[in-house]
Amino acid sequence: MREEYRKALSEVNQILLNTDEEVVAKIPKRFQEFVKNNMDEEHKLEIKEGQSLIEQNIMSETKQILALIYRDYICSKEKREELINQEIEKRKKEEESYKINFQQNRKKEESIEEKLENAEEKALIKPEEKWYQKIINKILKIFKIK
Repeated sequence: MREEYRKALSEVNQILLNTDEEVVAKIPKRFQEFVKNNMDEEHKLEIKEGQSLIEQNIMSETKQILALIYRDYICSKEKREELINQEIEKRKKEEESYKINFQQNRKKEESIEEKLENAEEKALIKPEEKWYQKIINKILKIFKIK
């Protein structure tokens, strides 16, 4: 497991130790054991009393884990469904944005490729000789002069 997540689990454990027992009781013991078994024992989070969880200096990974705990174990079924639907909508928007960006980048690449092809074609076209230049070149060929 990556070190960041081990530290985040340590912070989650510290937060759970300072949380009401009623709330902690909603979290399965198996998950609590997972947190304790995989956390970084050396990493400590100093929780400042009187400050909300949002105001604490916690890692973004910790926030993500706490959000999952809230969604999966603490909130009501209605709130859980609402959060899941919001997450699905967010992912759909991200996918659409990714597709749009991908298509725009592809169009830019095609445009650049077309410009390069046109430039190559133009570079390969020899300018036509003027009629008087053709006559001069034929005379020079007759006398074998270059």
